[in-house]
Amino acid sequence: MSRQILISSGIFEKRMALIEDGALQDFYAERGSKVIGNVYKGRVENVLPGMDAAFVDIGLAKNAFLYVDNIVFPGESAKERNKPRSIGDLVKRGQEVVLQVERAAVGSKGPRSTMRLSLPGRFVVMIGPESKHIGVSRRIPESSERNRLRELGEKYQPEDRALIMRTEAEGATEAEIKQDIEYLIELWDEIFVKAKTTKAPALLHQDFSMVYRVCRDYFTAEVDQLVVDSLEDYEYIQEIMGRLDPSLVNRVVRHESPEPLFLVHGIEREIENALQRSVMLRSGGNLTIDETEALTVVDVNTGRFVGTKGLSDTILTTNVEAAQEIARQLRLRDIGGIIIVDFIDMDRTRDRIKVYAELERALERDRARTKIVHISPLALVEITRQRTGESLAHEISEVCPSCRGRGHILTPITMAIQAENQIRELAFQRPHEAYLIECHGDVADLLIGPGGETAHGLEQRLNSPVYIRVHSGERDQIYISGGRIDETEAKIGWVQREEVIKILPRDCSESETNQMVAIIDGMMIGLPDAARVQQRGAQIVVTEVHRSLAFAEFVQPGKRTK
Repeated sequence: MSRQILISSGIFEKRMALIEDGALQDFYAERGSKVIGNVYKGRVENVLPGMDAAFVDIGLAKNAFLYVDNIVFPGESAKERNKPRSIGDLVKRGQEVVLQVERAAVGSKGPRSTMRLSLPGRFVVMIGPESKHIGVSRRIPESSERNRLRELGEKYQPEDRALIMRTEAEGATEAEIKQDIEYLIELWDEIFVKAKTTKAPALLHQDFSMVYRVCRDYFTAEVDQLVVDSLEDYEYIQEIMGRLDPSLVNRVVRHESPEPLFLVHGIEREIENALQRSVMLRSGGNLTIDETEALTVVDVNTGRFVGTKGLSDTILTTNVEAAQEIARQLRLRDIGGIIIVDFIDMDRTRDRIKVYAELERALERDRARTKIVHISPLALVEITRQRTGESLAHEISEVCPSCRGRGHILTPITMAIQAENQIRELAFQRPHEAYLIECHGDVADLLIGPGGETAHGLEQRLNSPVYIRVHSGERDQIYISGGRIDETEAKIGWVQREEVIKILPRDCSESETNQMVAIIDGMMIGLPDAARVQQRGAQIVVTEVHRSLAFAEFVQPGKRTK
């Protein structure tokens, strides 16, 4: 089996794709900072005995939820932790605690947290405060290797902390295991030393970046290549692998072609398909995937597939193929919580057993914890999958205000990412002297960026001028074209330096990047903060004009207006 990892860096996000035999198996995107895995020093804001939980201020927009079973203190025995306990006896309002975010905020719910910290290394995961326990990954089959790793864990185990030997530990030397544990002990001590001198709420430890986590968790000897399109990430990955596994350094490859990396491998189309409600199977059958707040429902249909042997065999073939694709789609879409799969009804018991076994086998490759309930006579299967945050669909889209929550539209940053990908694709297919992006104001604001710095970065990537103008259409409408500079400038709106313009309140808005702007003839004009208090309109004088952004100041009334 051929296996590749692709890491692509854009202006707004970094993306990782794991490809096996030419098919996308895993996809992750990192936009801004993530909170999962971060360790905070927080202050208890509310204690709710009726919920057996507390809400803790950790400095984020929403307080963290701390359930009674996730409250642990150093020195407690397993017996003390397992007996029934009251939340009011464990924490008080105003008390400061050290905790870790284990699930990001979802909808109106704040992040879920625990006082049982989990710090992953290359070969070992350290958990504590915890009883003296050594665990070994179930994916390591050989009993002799499992015993060896358990003995090494017991040899170097720190007090009041458990160790889990990861799948990657299989075949690792004693020196490598020891070095990994010593690193985690040092990191643990740094966190709690910082906690003693830091006032709550505060971030004590930020989980590693996606690039580091990919190198640590995914880049193993089974991977043929790790391809990256950023020189900065390429050098960083070589440095990381020089410490984690020097034998893999020569498998790191830089993508230097002007053709976008994800376009070369067809990943963009795969991501688009992951947002669709219907998924086609190779045989001609299909899946219908519906996400709700309570659960996700997957319906299996034969579609165009009619088979050749008989109805029972047609149904079995479709269900087996669906089981494989369902496991893949759950990973791609990062769907968590309760999943109900409605397979096509099967009359034969042996067929139901075969489909269940295939689904179980396919889910074994999932890094998220999954549990399957036996298939019912109605061919229904219940699956629970570890939820760490929003699914892919909810991560890159938002509730549409027009349909009041019955559908979704893509977020401005997602549309900006699409605009970036489209203009890079156009530049690769047919280079032009200049490029024009016409888009919604929210999208234009992100593409231009504060002071025009994002647009400047895009121009550097393309090595050509880029003009950005605002149209009056919908947010999902983006128009990109290329041509000569003089032709491009001739067909777009402009304002002139020292021009005096009368603006009305409807012309002004606070942009996505928290700037006050006015849009005149499709051009975005940055305004001073005084625009926030303008009630009846005002006059501005243009002081600077750039390709995509102008700046203005307020003037006294009486001068000529546009």
